[in-house]
Amino acid sequence: MSEFRFSPNPNRAHLVKWQPWSPAAFTKAQEEDKPVLLSISAVWCYWCHVMDDDTYSDPEVQDLLNEHFVTIRVDNDHRPDINARYNVGGWPTTAFLTGHGGLIGGATYLPPEQLISMITEFAEAYKNDRPTLYTQARDLLNTRKDHAQRFVASSQLEESMTDRVSRIVVGSYDATNGGFGSEPKFPNASILRFLNHQYRTTGEDFFASMLIKTLDSLSDGQVHDSSDGGFFRHCAQADWTQPQHEKMLEDNLRLAREFLDASILLNRPKYRETAKQTFDYLLEQLYDPAVPGFRGSQGAHSDYFSLSPDQRTADARPESDPSCYASNNGLAVTVLLDAAWKLGDLSLQTKALQTLETLDSAARSGSFSHVYSEQGPSDVPAFFTDWVWLLTALVQAHGNTAAEGYLERAVAVAQIMVDGFFDQKAGGFFDIEDQPDGIGHLQIKEKVLADNTVAAQALIRLHQTTRNADYRQIAEATLSAFVETFREQGEFAADYGLTVHLLNNDLVEVTVEGKPEDAGCQALLAAAVRLPQPNLDIKTIVAVDGDSVARAHVCLDTVCLPPVDSPAELSEAVAGLTKQQESPFQDIFQVFPGA
Repeated sequence: MSEFRFSPNPNRAHLVKWQPWSPAAFTKAQEEDKPVLLSISAVWCYWCHVMDDDTYSDPEVQDLLNEHFVTIRVDNDHRPDINARYNVGGWPTTAFLTGHGGLIGGATYLPPEQLISMITEFAEAYKNDRPTLYTQARDLLNTRKDHAQRFVASSQLEESMTDRVSRIVVGSYDATNGGFGSEPKFPNASILRFLNHQYRTTGEDFFASMLIKTLDSLSDGQVHDSSDGGFFRHCAQADWTQPQHEKMLEDNLRLAREFLDASILLNRPKYRETAKQTFDYLLEQLYDPAVPGFRGSQGAHSDYFSLSPDQRTADARPESDPSCYASNNGLAVTVLLDAAWKLGDLSLQTKALQTLETLDSAARSGSFSHVYSEQGPSDVPAFFTDWVWLLTALVQAHGNTAAEGYLERAVAVAQIMVDGFFDQKAGGFFDIEDQPDGIGHLQIKEKVLADNTVAAQALIRLHQTTRNADYRQIAEATLSAFVETFREQGEFAADYGLTVHLLNNDLVEVTVEGKPEDAGCQALLAAAVRLPQPNLDIKTIVAVDGDSVARAHVCLDTVCLPPVDSPAELSEAVAGLTKQQESPFQDIFQVFPGA
């Protein structure tokens, strides 16, 4: 893999004397008594390309940087750990650091004249007022350390927290345009998942209205590529216009899952078609059978999207990222395994399991890396997000195939996660392992809410399958570490509220046995998806040849019922095992009566 990735357009950004992030680069800065300019770019990022084409290709910029700075270039997708600690508000990030990795300040996109002014001013301050800059950097580092220490396990993990998250989500809902928040407008699939869950479990039409309004706005708006399929990353305007044309693997996987589940829950075939089109896009544009695996994104910097649909050709399409990322491919495995049954297409399961084998074989051999390609793994380490999505994929694979090998590997990966990343004192998982020689802010291990909720969900399912109470205790300690801070995430805490709901309710396990393409099997799956249970795990088994009757097996804790073969019997069986709970959201609906 190329060490640095620049704009695909003609440019001269490589004439800046870029260094990779490494101890050697910071040693160089210290020896030459120079500050560091850190550029965090992304292969899919339009304004990153513009900065390469214009700013970093400017001869005066190049001369100033090469004379007065040690310049370090980092790719956001390759090094999310660095991006998480040094991004100053978006991409591209232009950050000014001390020779020891202390963050002093920075900006996002800067045209040549602005960067020239800023680096001239900063170089002068570094020469004449260095103590002030170092004090500022030390204060920022200490503030970050203090912030990281706030995540401590609590005993206040109550189910009412799901209600609190609902109120936050409702407060950010855009009743005019659908979606959440204002411009720039992002699809936010995790919020859609929360709405789906809340409607299924409470039956309140309010959640369905929010879900329908948002899904219709997404599929009908400019954020959806109606020609090639897939969804763009975001739109500049709240009404889903002026899209930024990059397409992200993670976003499209999550949105495809939510459209598919909503099509079943709400009985809307249109959503099923949107989901299928999105999967088709991913398999055509981002799936690399030579790996096998899914590439991370498709770029935006192209005139392709200004063409009419009949003018577009495959050769004119923006390039896709040549790299695969372990975390997103674990997500791909999880989503495709689920979709294979709901769409009645086992070819999706085949591709998912092949992708999983690529990931897990690397983990078994000790070469598991965050970044990989057809050429093999990179030297970028695997982060917590990679391990947790590998665990999730293995748990899902066991649920879809009943193959014990996947469960054995899930148990092994869970142990690696706990040993390498779990905070035994305060609960929760850190995003990186210990780095005694970590540079600057990489000395600080942090807890990311999104990855911790994924971990808790996987551990809850693993507890149900193995009956090992340790997994549930770790899941509870993980979620409780965010009791005092989840509100800071606003509507992005949606998945946290859902996961707390899972933890506080007994898991109902429904195993559908049949042939996924058969109508009887599809009817049982649909009935299972609509069950109003807070904690529901749907598993699948391919029926043996000659057995044409689809069946569903229902278990709650250690109690399992005789198999049933009709949707009505399935609903009755589950209702007989559990008691419905009244919805705690009545007051919300009175505040927003017509949404």
